[in-house]
Amino acid sequence: MSLRRIRALAARIIHQFRRDRRTLFLLVVVPVLILSLLAWIYRGDGARAVSLAVVNQGQSPLAAQLVSGLRQDPTLDVQELDAAAAARALDRREADAVLSLPADLAIRPGGPPQEIQVTLEGSDPSATGAVLGALNRTLPATLVRAVDPAGLPIQITPSFLHGGPQFDRLDYLAPVVIGFFVFFFVFLLTSVSFLRERIEGSIERLIVSPLSRGEIVLGYMLGFTLFAALQATVTILFAVYVLRIHYVGNLGLVFLFTLLLTLGAVNLGIFLSTFARTELQVVQFIPIVIVPQGLLSGILWPIASLPVPLQWLAHLLPLTYAAEALRGVMIRGDGLSTLWVNLVVLSGFAALMVVLGTATLRREAA
Repeated sequence: MSLRRIRALAARIIHQFRRDRRTLFLLVVVPVLILSLLAWIYRGDGARAVSLAVVNQGQSPLAAQLVSGLRQDPTLDVQELDAAAAARALDRREADAVLSLPADLAIRPGGPPQEIQVTLEGSDPSATGAVLGALNRTLPATLVRAVDPAGLPIQITPSFLHGGPQFDRLDYLAPVVIGFFVFFFVFLLTSVSFLRERIEGSIERLIVSPLSRGEIVLGYMLGFTLFAALQATVTILFAVYVLRIHYVGNLGLVFLFTLLLTLGAVNLGIFLSTFARTELQVVQFIPIVIVPQGLLSGILWPIASLPVPLQWLAHLLPLTYAAEALRGVMIRGDGLSTLWVNLVVLSGFAALMVVLGTATLRREAA
């Protein structure tokens, strides 16, 4: 074994890394950026109070005591509304829950439990848990402890505008996970495959052919999209019919928004692969392009709970609009009249990536 040859080989590797600034950036700067992003999310001041609309049908002392206790809970944003305004706020997701207090709310020892109705918006399980937890914390001990052996004097009865007890955690998580997996794997497949086409000289031969730059990009896009759409279809059908994911909306809209996200991911892969020379450099785009979208698009945390600057950034990411659309269709049963903004944004993103892919291909040919 020659120590000199080992040192020479190590020196060559070090020299290669020193010349590859992108790899050095990935090794040193990107982990710091992602850790900083996580710290900002966890320690930021953007935590959102859960919005609770209270419909106080009377002015009983007990109802006033309960509302006062709810207002003191720092996790709740309490507003008193009439029944019609509260229903509109819940439907528009301006409120996470509506608490209805009967006009004759009072403790009646020895009598049957009196019901307090809470209607939960239901599409965000974290908000649902926060509302029920806050109610259980806030009800004074005089309300929740048994007055006599018959049981509790006050009974909270929850109902759901969307979702419900039959929806488990996977049902709420599946729509956004489907969007993320499709975006990630399609981007990786397209960028690596397009890079191989360039390395093998196929792109150069096509550039000198009668085909225009736009025709080349659109041709590759349609070819890659066929397999990407196949992957998206298999993912959705497996989730719905094998995993038995609950959904309440039109499954065709799920395919539509997934296809638009797929088109955007395909063209993003074509565009960014132009800036890579090896497959390793393609993989280096993942922590820069994919990871921030996974952190900020509402997959792990509600966007409203992020610090305000990160909320602005989240609304610039295509995965945010795809995840919100898929969640809206599968959990809330929304239609295109509600999700038209998401449709326009995802269509515009795909079109923009086609334009950028064509522009970078033209620049490379020059």
